[in-house]
Amino acid sequence: MGEYVFSALELDAIGEISNICLGNSASALSMLVRQTVDITPPKVEIVEKSEYTKKVSSKKVFVKVNYIEGIKGCSILMLEEQDAKVIADLMMGSDGTGDFAKMELGELHLSAVSEAMNQMMGASATSMSVMLERKTDISTPDTKFMEDGQYLAYEFPDENKFVKVKFRLHIGDVLACPVIQLYPHNLGKAISDLFLIKKAKDQAK
Repeated sequence: MGEYVFSALELDAIGEISNICLGNSASALSMLVRQTVDITPPKVEIVEKSEYTKKVSSKKVFVKVNYIEGIKGCSILMLEEQDAKVIADLMMGSDGTGDFAKMELGELHLSAVSEAMNQMMGASATSMSVMLERKTDISTPDTKFMEDGQYLAYEFPDENKFVKVKFRLHIGDVLACPVIQLYPHNLGKAISDLFLIKKAKDQAK
């Protein structure tokens, strides 16, 4: 499994799924922050954990959700600290530059971001259920603020490769920020397989 090499078709399949799921996630976030939310088409690539953590070594907000029905595994969303604070500020009814955006990041910020990601990933799971033709559900998010290399080593001691989905999140005129979603290698493979099987069935009709 760890040595499996994704084909261009499989990476495209993950990109197609992510694009639709993230679009529905944007709608869910828009309701929480009361702003227009747009997400750019995602870029998908396979990354080695060791190489990735060498290039990126800073504290980030990590939101992990486990898939508890339909597929097995988890998805991790990564946000920069200041971007997480702005989202929390918007959720509190401010304009993204209020007290929440200026405070040191704490439990209230993490709780707000966790709720936002819960809504986003819930919408994403609903979309995935349709695309994979199997009911997909998620757990309550687990949110942490820590250095990325430490997080990946702690949460995924046995995983060496990840499917990385990178996109930009635009919230009104307030925020334009990069967001990274990581799938463990085997879950990315399972998602692409299920989607390509469904696509082949649809084309054969």
